[in-house]
Amino acid sequence: MCTVEKMLIKGIRSFSPDNQQVIEFYRPLTLIVGSNGAGKTTIIECLKQACTGELPPNTRSGHSFIHDPKVAHETEVKAQIKLRFNTSSGQPVVVMRSFQLTQRKTNMQFKTLDSVLQTINKETGQKQAVTYRCADIDK
Repeated sequence: MCTVEKMLIKGIRSFSPDNQQVIEFYRPLTLIVGSNGAGKTTIIECLKQACTGELPPNTRSGHSFIHDPKVAHETEVKAQIKLRFNTSSGQPVVVMRSFQLTQRKTNMQFKTLDSVLQTINKETGQKQAVTYRCADIDK
Protein backbone atom coordinates (compact mmCIF):
# COMPACT_ATOMS: atom_id res chain seq x y z
CA MET A 1 0.00 0.00 0.00
CA CYS A 2 1.26 3.49 -0.86
CA THR A 3 1.63 5.92 2.03
CA VAL A 4 1.75 9.71 1.93
CA GLU A 5 4.46 11.20 4.19
CA LYS A 6 4.59 14.98 3.69
CA MET A 7 3.26 17.76 1.51
CA LEU A 8 4.70 21.24 1.05
CA ILE A 9 2.36 24.02 -0.09
CA LYS A 10 3.60 27.44 -1.15
CA GLY A 11 1.63 30.15 -2.96
CA ILE A 12 -1.62 28.20 -3.37
CA ARG A 13 -4.82 30.09 -2.52
CA SER A 14 -4.55 31.33 1.08
CA PHE A 15 -1.10 29.75 1.58
CA SER A 16 1.40 32.61 1.24
CA PRO A 17 4.02 32.56 -1.53
CA ASP A 18 6.56 33.95 0.96
CA ASN A 19 6.71 30.98 3.33
CA GLN A 20 6.32 27.24 2.97
CA GLN A 21 3.77 25.21 4.87
CA VAL A 22 4.67 21.56 5.46
CA ILE A 23 1.95 19.10 6.39
CA GLU A 24 2.96 15.71 7.78
CA PHE A 25 0.64 12.75 7.37
CA TYR A 26 0.64 10.16 10.13
CA ARG A 27 -0.28 6.50 10.01
CA PRO A 28 -2.88 5.11 10.04
CA LEU A 29 -4.94 8.30 9.87
CA THR A 30 -4.53 12.06 9.63
CA LEU A 31 -7.47 14.34 10.39
CA ILE A 32 -7.64 17.75 8.74
CA VAL A 33 -9.70 20.08 10.92
CA GLY A 34 -10.06 23.84 11.19
CA SER A 35 -12.45 26.74 11.01
CA ASN A 36 -14.04 28.03 7.81
CA GLY A 37 -11.42 29.46 5.46
CA ALA A 38 -8.50 27.74 7.18
CA GLY A 39 -7.44 25.85 4.02
CA LYS A 40 -8.81 22.33 4.56
CA THR A 41 -10.19 22.07 1.02
CA THR A 42 -7.00 23.58 -0.41
CA ILE A 43 -4.98 20.78 1.21
CA ILE A 44 -7.18 18.13 -0.41
CA GLU A 45 -7.06 19.92 -3.78
CA CYS A 46 -3.25 20.11 -3.55
CA LEU A 47 -3.11 16.34 -2.91
CA LYS A 48 -5.23 15.78 -6.00
CA GLN A 49 -3.18 18.24 -8.10
CA ALA A 50 0.11 16.61 -7.06
CA CYS A 51 -1.16 13.10 -7.79
CA THR A 52 -3.15 13.64 -11.00
CA GLY A 53 -2.14 17.03 -12.43
CA GLU A 54 -5.78 18.12 -12.55
CA LEU A 55 -6.75 21.61 -11.47
CA PRO A 56 -9.71 21.86 -9.09
CA PRO A 57 -13.09 22.70 -10.61
CA ASN A 58 -14.15 26.35 -10.89
CA THR A 59 -10.59 27.71 -10.70
CA ARG A 60 -10.86 29.56 -14.02
CA SER A 61 -7.99 27.60 -15.63
CA GLY A 62 -5.81 27.96 -12.55
CA HIS A 63 -6.33 31.70 -11.99
CA SER A 64 -8.09 31.27 -8.65
CA PHE A 65 -5.96 28.28 -7.55
CA ILE A 66 -2.77 30.35 -7.18
CA HIS A 67 -2.38 33.08 -4.53
CA ASP A 68 -3.64 36.38 -6.03
CA PRO A 69 -0.74 38.67 -7.07
CA LYS A 70 -2.80 41.74 -6.13
CA VAL A 71 -3.11 40.50 -2.54
CA ALA A 72 0.65 39.84 -2.42
CA HIS A 73 1.34 43.32 -3.91
CA GLU A 74 3.40 41.68 -6.66
CA THR A 75 3.12 41.39 -10.43
CA GLU A 76 3.72 37.64 -10.32
CA VAL A 77 3.33 34.84 -7.80
CA LYS A 78 5.14 31.52 -8.01
CA ALA A 79 3.52 28.54 -6.34
CA GLN A 80 4.71 25.04 -5.58
CA ILE A 81 3.33 21.74 -4.34
CA LYS A 82 5.69 18.97 -3.24
CA LEU A 83 4.34 15.60 -2.19
CA ARG A 84 6.51 12.85 -0.71
CA PHE A 85 5.12 9.32 -0.60
CA ASN A 86 6.29 5.72 -0.50
CA THR A 87 5.24 3.23 -3.15
CA SER A 88 3.82 -0.17 -2.24
CA SER A 89 7.38 -1.58 -2.46
CA GLY A 90 8.64 1.09 -0.04
CA GLN A 91 10.39 3.21 -2.69
CA PRO A 92 10.34 6.93 -1.74
CA VAL A 93 9.00 9.24 -4.48
CA VAL A 94 8.68 13.04 -4.57
CA VAL A 95 6.28 14.82 -6.92
CA MET A 96 6.98 18.52 -7.47
CA ARG A 97 4.64 20.85 -9.36
CA SER A 98 5.42 24.52 -9.90
CA PHE A 99 3.11 27.26 -11.19
CA GLN A 100 3.18 30.96 -11.94
CA LEU A 101 0.40 33.55 -12.05
CA THR A 102 1.32 36.88 -13.65
CA GLN A 103 -0.74 40.06 -13.45
CA ARG A 104 -0.89 41.76 -16.87
CA LYS A 105 -2.46 45.16 -17.55
CA THR A 106 -5.93 43.80 -18.24
CA ASN A 107 -5.80 40.12 -17.26
CA MET A 108 -3.85 37.39 -15.50
CA GLN A 109 -1.75 34.66 -17.10
CA PHE A 110 -1.44 31.19 -15.54
CA LYS A 111 1.48 28.91 -16.39
CA THR A 112 2.57 25.48 -15.24
CA LEU A 113 6.32 25.90 -14.87
CA ASP A 114 7.41 22.37 -14.06
CA SER A 115 6.23 18.91 -13.06
CA VAL A 116 8.83 16.45 -11.79
CA LEU A 117 8.81 12.89 -10.43
CA GLN A 118 11.92 12.16 -8.38
CA THR A 119 13.09 8.94 -6.76
CA ILE A 120 16.30 7.32 -5.56
CA ASN A 121 17.86 4.44 -7.46
CA LYS A 122 18.13 1.51 -5.02
CA GLU A 123 21.27 0.13 -6.69
CA THR A 124 23.34 3.32 -7.07
CA GLY A 125 21.77 5.54 -4.39
CA GLN A 126 21.54 8.44 -6.85
CA LYS A 127 18.49 10.62 -7.41
CA GLN A 128 16.61 10.05 -10.64
CA ALA A 129 14.08 12.51 -12.02
CA VAL A 130 11.60 12.59 -14.86
CA THR A 131 10.06 15.90 -15.95
CA TYR A 132 6.90 16.54 -17.91
CA ARG A 133 9.17 17.46 -20.84
CA CYS A 134 10.37 13.84 -21.09
CA ALA A 135 7.24 11.88 -20.22
CA ASP A 136 3.56 12.26 -19.39
CA ILE A 137 3.82 12.00 -15.60
CA ASP A 138 0.07 12.43 -15.11
CA LYS A 139 -0.66 8.88 -16.33
